[in-house]
Amino acid sequence: MGGGDRWVVLAKDQHHEGLITRGLAWILPDPNDVLLPASVHQKAAVTGLDGPGEGDCVRTALLVVDPYNDFVSRRGKGWPLIREVAGEVGLVANLRAAIGAARARDVPVIYAPHRRYRRKDGARPRYATPNQDLARLTRFFDDGGFGGRFHRDLEPAPGEFVASEHRVSSGFGGTDLDDHLRRIEVDHLVVCGLLTNTCIESTVRQGVDLGYHVAVLTDAVAAWTRADHSAAIGGALRHVAHRLLTTREFAS
Repeated sequence: MGGGDRWVVLAKDQHHEGLITRGLAWILPDPNDVLLPASVHQKAAVTGLDGPGEGDCVRTALLVVDPYNDFVSRRGKGWPLIREVAGEVGLVANLRAAIGAARARDVPVIYAPHRRYRRKDGARPRYATPNQDLARLTRFFDDGGFGGRFHRDLEPAPGEFVASEHRVSSGFGGTDLDDHLRRIEVDHLVVCGLLTNTCIESTVRQGVDLGYHVAVLTDAVAAWTRADHSAAIGGALRHVAHRLLTTREFAS
């Protein structure tokens, strides 16, 4: 940043223009604030996400990660663990609202599903993670079973893109997600789904690495525990994601 450059601080409800001088150590006062050159802000303001993009055209997609019954249904294997955080943030209602708002505004809704359990799935990974071993032993996201189906209120509409399944955490890892996003010229992602500190955080990190502007809906994600959820939202994601939004902010 050069001396005498004019920058805009994009706060949650307002923005302030200021002069940032060379060598000044300056910290954003709020984790939701974003620092942009004023010239970029004029272009970005129309996107609703206030993020810098190349040229005048910005295209946003809503990325829904792992909305399986095993996570979000009361009959799901993981519900006893996730229900506390899910209830506090209003997870299912906010996921439903975010998906509905995106469809109403012709924002592409894209699904990034986790690898389902299959009885004849071939050899185990050479170096299976604890999560992979647990999923195999409990038959989590059982393909063809209730747990491996999308929640009925959150399932894809006809024609919406469902990426190939990710085996570990990131929705981009070993899948066709990035290829599809580039094909439809998406450069801004709004991410929601499960779990905050694993698949959401991993997907956000890789999305940023791949060059996308990435926002997270903080009340449309959840984790097994409050501690896991808070560590991701208040720690890693506030430094990695470009923006943290509520579902209401996204919908408005």
